This record gives sequence, C-alpha cells and structure tokens, in this order.
Amino acid sequence: MMERVLKDLGLMIGNETNPCVYVGTTNEKVSDGEGAKGKGHIVVVTNYNPQNSSIKHSNGKSFLLGPDMKVSKIDVRNSYRIDNIMYDDISQDIIEQEN
Repeated sequence: MMERVLKDLGLMIGNETNPCVYVGTTNEKVSDGEGAKGKGHIVVVTNYNPQNSSIKHSNGKSFLLGPDMKVSKIDVRNSYRIDNIMYDDISQDIIEQEN
C-alpha cells in the first residue's frame, strides 16, 4: 500500500520562494525493483498564477507543467492547486523537517 504524505516544498514561482506543499503518495517499492509511482497535487500560496508564471525547482531548474497538470485557483487568498504531480517530479524539492 502506498504511503500518503504531506511534504513542504521549496519551489519558486515568479522568482520568489513560495509556501507550498505536496499532498499525495510516495513511490511504492516492491521486491523485484519495480513499483508504483506516487502521484498527488501541490497547493501553493503565491501572488503569481502558476499557469502564467515561471516555476522553478529549488535548484533553479525550470519545472515545466505537463499537459495533464491542471492549475486551478482555490478558495484561499492567493492560493492555487496544481493537479497530477508525480512524486518523482518534486522529490528533490522536499524540505526535510529537523526533529
């Protein structure tokens, strides 16, 4: 069974680092090396519409929205949801919390 997670991300939208989280599943590992790929969505708080602004990974490389990724405004001030995000696409941007 794939683990459901909520992870803080360090993405930049419109050249600013914005608060955002990934909500979805992680990759599932199985004994033969193959496994299911995790998938979910991102919620981001930003003054910039992610569909019209550049999105960058935490390392500065472009994060391109695929044709199946849907951006929609949600009912929270300056907040958007980006659907159909693969876990592998954002795993490098996860901000690990210190305990």
